[in-house]
Amino acid sequence: MTRPTRLPVAVLVLLATAVSAAVLPGAATPAAASQPCRTTVTGEEMPGGADPHPLIGQLGLHQSWDLSTGAGVTVGVVDSGVDATHPDLDGQVARGREFTTVLDEREFETSRPERQRDCEGHGTAVAGLIAARRTAGDRMAGVAPDARVYPVRIADGVDRATAGTLAAAIDDAVAAEVGVINLSFAVPVDHEPIRDAVGRALDRNVVVVAAMGNEGNAGGGEAPMYPAAYDGVLAVAAVDADGTPLDSSNAGPWVDLAAIGEDLVVVSPGGEGYRLEAGTSMAAAQVSGTAALVRSRFPTLTAEEVAERLTGSATPLGGGTDDRTGAGLVDPFGALTHLPGATGNAGDGDGADAGGDGAASAGRIPPQELPRGEPPLSSSAATGLAVSGALLLGVLLVLLAVPGVRRAARRGWRAGTAPEQRAPQEPVPVNAPGPPAASVAWLSGDGGADGHRNRNHPSQLTANPTRNRT
Repeated sequence: MTRPTRLPVAVLVLLATAVSAAVLPGAATPAAASQPCRTTVTGEEMPGGADPHPLIGQLGLHQSWDLSTGAGVTVGVVDSGVDATHPDLDGQVARGREFTTVLDEREFETSRPERQRDCEGHGTAVAGLIAARRTAGDRMAGVAPDARVYPVRIADGVDRATAGTLAAAIDDAVAAEVGVINLSFAVPVDHEPIRDAVGRALDRNVVVVAAMGNEGNAGGGEAPMYPAAYDGVLAVAAVDADGTPLDSSNAGPWVDLAAIGEDLVVVSPGGEGYRLEAGTSMAAAQVSGTAALVRSRFPTLTAEEVAERLTGSATPLGGGTDDRTGAGLVDPFGALTHLPGATGNAGDGDGADAGGDGAASAGRIPPQELPRGEPPLSSSAATGLAVSGALLLGVLLVLLAVPGVRRAARRGWRAGTAPEQRAPQEPVPVNAPGPPAASVAWLSGDGGADGHRNRNHPSQLTANPTRNRT
């Protein structure tokens, strides 16, 4: 009788692992390393004397950072990965997850590498525009430089991922308790798994920001792009530095906001360097960073209320809300100072400079440099000055009274009641009329003017510098 062949234990273990992976969709792999890159993207060194990043002036970020820097908020970035080895992203990126497509019923497998790769550079660029640290001279800075990024890498590229993979990636970011999700991808098909995942994110009070895409479908009959076209999602189009919509930026009634999407300096993967990027993905990153600023300053706001602040404070472009730019150019300072229910940063519709300096714009407070020290006459200084003045007045009165008292003493004057002056006695008729009735004048309170001083506003504020909208 032939005895059965015994398989080595190692082979049995491998078979068991393969079977378990086949029946568990999206099962995690034990791999600790990020999927390798076939090609890499590199950047160039920025000159030491480079000017501050243009977005800082264009978006008025210095005024915004006086109010919020995004601290305490995490932004999920579903993209090509984030290379956190760049110095400008040091300490800004959490340990995220990778999704790799597999050719079986699982669709994908996941891993959590210590360090993600970014073969395309797209996700790293987006992450930098959201939360890069402020460098010397502000040569580079994200919109929310104290926010953190939770990266969800689609290792094979978003264009090759299945709808189930993208939906699982969104769910993973929500499970990581992010406050904002940036989805810099657009597809022309309404996939139910993606729609449901976006709905779950909104139900969990997450602000969802999506790029409109760069197919240039303007000119009427625009097809919706997803996930930007889903209800509740902030859909972002791209404009140039003058506020003119980019020809490549998709349009439609789903557009909520616009942001600058041309010639943007971004961080590059590989641990160093910078490069130029463009498109609605980079515009969406600026909106995600702005949402992080608002969530940090107003942590109790709902995702819907955050979105209302962003759209309600935007600077209208081209005459108001339209299918190319939505409510207008995103305004971080305006979003932080927007009055809920107001009409927003209304202007004359002449482009990026609509509304002039913003001082008369409805629904927001004009940007001002906050005072760095105590005003020249603070409340404490005013109190001290008043007390000193009263004491000085008292001393003067005493000095003026001394000569008079001395003269009175020499004349024998003493304090007391004056002698009664008696008039000559005359007979008074019994029926003579008496004195008229006396009247009483009532003085309400202390009779003084209301001296209350509104101490909620400093006595001097520096006028806001003109913003560069060009």
